[in-house]
Amino acid sequence: MSKWIKVTTEGGITRIRMDAICAYQASDDGKKLLIYTKDNSLFEITDDIMSTLGALDSKFDLE
Repeated sequence: MSKWIKVTTEGGITRIRMDAICAYQASDDGKKLLIYTKDNSLFEITDDIMSTLGALDSKFDLE
């Protein structure tokens, strides 16, 4: 079973499969988080950015 992450975007609550994420990018000021998926989707996270970034860093073994 694949792990999912629940995030808030401009469109509302969105669930993204962790296996589908190929890149993510946080702005220097911590106010914007972009998640790119393998199917060329782009999600702009608008809420709880630091928590989401921590979960992604943990999943991809970044410290």
